[in-house]
Amino acid sequence: MEILYVGTLPPHNGGSAINASQLLEGFVARGHSVRAICPTTSGLEKTPGPNGVDLTRFTMPSFEASPDQPAPDGYREQQKQEIDRIFPRMVNPAQPPVVIIGREIFVLDVAELALSHRLHSVLWAQGATTWGMLNGSLGQPVTRQLLVEMRKVDRVVTVARHMEAALRELGIGKIETVTNGVDVDRFRPGPGNPELLERLKIPSDHLVVLHASNMKELKRPRDLLAAAEIVKKTESRVTWIMVGDGPILNDVRRLCRDRGLDDQFRFTGWVDHMTMPGWFNLADLVVMPSAREGLALVYLEAQASGCVLLASDIPAAREVITDGDNGLLFPPGNAAEIAGQVLRLGRDPVTRRQIGERARETVHNHRLGASVSRHLRILEEVSGVRIEPVTGQAVI
Repeated sequence: MEILYVGTLPPHNGGSAINASQLLEGFVARGHSVRAICPTTSGLEKTPGPNGVDLTRFTMPSFEASPDQPAPDGYREQQKQEIDRIFPRMVNPAQPPVVIIGREIFVLDVAELALSHRLHSVLWAQGATTWGMLNGSLGQPVTRQLLVEMRKVDRVVTVARHMEAALRELGIGKIETVTNGVDVDRFRPGPGNPELLERLKIPSDHLVVLHASNMKELKRPRDLLAAAEIVKKTESRVTWIMVGDGPILNDVRRLCRDRGLDDQFRFTGWVDHMTMPGWFNLADLVVMPSAREGLALVYLEAQASGCVLLASDIPAAREVITDGDNGLLFPPGNAAEIAGQVLRLGRDPVTRRQIGERARETVHNHRLGASVSRHLRILEEVSGVRIEPVTGQAVI
């Protein structure tokens, strides 16, 4: 099968880019030809792409970190011009590809373009833009335009059942859910790296709490500072690791200093996704206080690593966590509840081990290989190209 992807890929620092990269590598590993068009920023044009993917990057002033918010003036116009310029030369009429639109916001640039070349298309709805439509942060004109363009694609694929329900309420049909997948061989329980602990100056008797995100408002990382203030009054042997970068990171670091929490927190900045298994292996607990998620990769990676996952009680978390069984839920925005759970679990290694083991068992329902297979089945249905299961050869 010939596949053309248009959307985000690393070094864009978001889950949608990482998820797309993993799926595209999975398609290549199954013998398919994948080309991709994606944005980058100055100085990062030569960043390696997913293994085996023929990648063409175009340079933008910045990455669009929050597609649930209006873009800077001229941003969308410039992105569309770049995609219009590159797209035609990526299409081989002798072997027309099926087009994957890798993020909702890109449907504004690609849906009509695919139709004009008589190409089938699939939209991957990852989450942020959908919430921007639902909560009004994108504004009515953009929302109306998005809905018009989304109805032009052959199939919309969401990462979570609650997102599918939300999009159906907006009048989008031809939709189904394929949840995010995790490589359970890469993300697995293991000992923490003593050299990394030493570099971070984390004492061996400390409870380690990890948060990983692209540090924007909807991830609510400030809630962890409020929780840490409460925890510190009772227990000082806790270290909080904040992995990631984003629009509010500097503000979070400033608040950390202002509240006298510098000795409690370690900020890593953005790290290569290939190193993330090692970060999870440092952690006793992983806390995700998000206001909204599609289906966070961090949820699945933490569970596969055998960590205890504490997440805000939102629809995305309820799709992967049974409270008290394979993870724990807390009311969104409730720092006192986060602190209480951290203190309780910090004193109870047996419960931590039991929850971590159960998380590892249940996350096998989200194996990356199964996600790749389901996406390929959809591409097969949409394009009319049949994939032979034994040889991997395409048959029209």
